[in-house]
Amino acid sequence: MKATIVLLACLALSSCGMAKAARQTGQTFDTYGCLARDFKGQPSCDVAESATPKP
Repeated sequence: MKATIVLLACLALSSCGMAKAARQTGQTFDTYGCLARDFKGQPSCDVAESATPKP
């Protein structure tokens, strides 16, 4: 019983870390996507739009 509780606690903590990593990866893709648009000569991204998290 005690091992099950410890295992569930570890799984919960690791899932929080994975969610944070996924969120940071998405923000990085948004940043580089905007830089690529600038490089191609397309209109740049709105800073307020790219800073807000998307659901």
